[in-house]
Amino acid sequence: MKITVFGASGKTGILIVYQALNQGHEVTAFARQPSKVTIQHKSLRVIQGDILEFDNVKLAVEGQDAVLCALGVDKNKPNTILSDGTRNILRAMESTGVKRFICMSSAGILGNDSGFWFGKIIMPLFLKHVFEDKKRQVKVIQESKAAWVIIRPTGLTDAPKTNTYKINSGIRPPGVFPGPM
Repeated sequence: MKITVFGASGKTGILIVYQALNQGHEVTAFARQPSKVTIQHKSLRVIQGDILEFDNVKLAVEGQDAVLCALGVDKNKPNTILSDGTRNILRAMESTGVKRFICMSSAGILGNDSGFWFGKIIMPLFLKHVFEDKKRQVKVIQESKAAWVIIRPTGLTDAPKTNTYKINSGIRPPGVFPGPM
């Protein structure tokens, strides 16, 4: 399968690239700073670009079977990078005929799915602007024509891979997660 990973130079994005390559996929890694994509592999293509520049995004999406989004922002200030970037990705997918979209977001975007400490203390005090844009990003995805899935992890670590996952499927508003696959 041919896949593009947006946010490929981030902590999660680079792991997605690594695992996809190990599973035999052809990967296009999209990153602002390609030097941070430290993997070298015959099935890896790295594209430098800005998620807000449509032509670069379209180049990365064209000819792919699926697109994975692990975009992040490193400052909690008002912005629309995630929502506008995702809009560019989805627009590029539509114009090139790519249908499958998987986006990593975060628990807490629904307002009731992240637990007391994260939802009532950490998010409003330290991540308010990030989560405002994550909510806009979800709306952009929901309104798209893509076959989409949004993953909302509660916590990611730098620990070794365990192959153990905890899935809470009990908190799923109708029509929000997963999308129309």
